Amino acid sequence: DNQLLWRYPLRRLDADALRDAMLSASGELNGELFGPYVPTKRLPDGNVVVDAKDAGAVRRSLYLQQRRTQVLSMLEVFDAPGMVTNCPRRDSSTVVLQSLSLLNADFVVERAAAMAARLAREAGDNAADRIARAFLLTYGRGPAAEERAAAEQFVAEQLARHKTENAEKKDKDQVNADEAAWRDFCQMLLASNGFLYVE
Repeated sequence: DNQLLWRYPLRRLDADALRDAMLSASGELNGELFGPYVPTKRLPDGNVVVDAKDAGAVRRSLYLQQRRTQVLSMLEVFDAPGMVTNCPRRDSSTVVLQSLSLLNADFVVERAAAMAARLAREAGDNAADRIARAFLLTYGRGPAAEERAAAEQFVAEQLARHKTENAEKKDKDQVNADEAAWRDFCQMLLASNGFLYVE
C-alpha cells in the first residue's frame, strides 16, 4: 500500500506531458518560450486537432488554444482537466479509447514516423543500434536481452508483412516496407506502459 513510501507510486503521464513526450521522442518538440497560442480546429468527424501545417503544431501543449467547447481530442481522452468547472485535481482513468487513440490517431502515427526517421538518422542501418536508441528515447534505458530479441522479431515480421502487402498492391499505394516496419515499432513503444507510466 506504499504506507512506508519506499518508492514513489506508479503514475501515468498527464495528458499534456504525454503529448510533449511523444514530440520529444520523435525529435520534433519545439521548446520555444512565450508567444501566441497554437490554434486548434474541429474536423467534420468531431475530432479536435492542431493543423500539422501550423507553424506551432509541435510546440509544447502548454501553448495550445484552450476552449471549453473545443478541447484537443488526444488531451481529452487522457484526462485533460475540465475547464467548465473548477478542477483542483486531475483525474486519471484507464479506458479503451486511450488504447484506440494510441493505435489509430494521426498524431501518434505521425510521431512514430518521425521517430523512425530519427532512428535512421541517429543510429544508421544497424537494427540493434536503432532498437537501443528507441528504448533510450522512450524508456530512458537500454533494452533487456529479451526485449531486444522481441523487438528484432517484431520489426522482421512487420517488414515481411509490408513487403507482402506491397506485392499484392501491384504498384498502387505501395509503402516503403522498411520505413513502415520501423514506424510500427516506434508506435508500439509510444503506446506501451513503459512509455505511458512513470515508475
